[in-house]
Amino acid sequence: MKANKEKLILFQSTHHSIKAKNILSNNELKFRTTAVPPVISSDCGSAISTEVELEVLKRLFDKNNILVEAIYSFKKNNGNKEYKKIYNRD
Repeated sequence: MKANKEKLILFQSTHHSIKAKNILSNNELKFRTTAVPPVISSDCGSAISTEVELEVLKRLFDKNNILVEAIYSFKKNNGNKEYKKIYNRD
């Protein structure tokens, strides 16, 4: 299995997702927008994928009042992605 530092971030609303994209861009941090995988949620929605460290993300989002639903790490295994929740808003 290949280790991957990439994280998938889900937000409480589209508003928070857009705000997070702006904050990451303004801080010149690399990210990409992606669809929420059906194995995580059946809701249609977008998420952000990034390799930025978890503590940096939490600090930025807390400082800017961005509400995160959950953050997942993931690994590629034989062409499939395996997701593990590493942060939950609760």
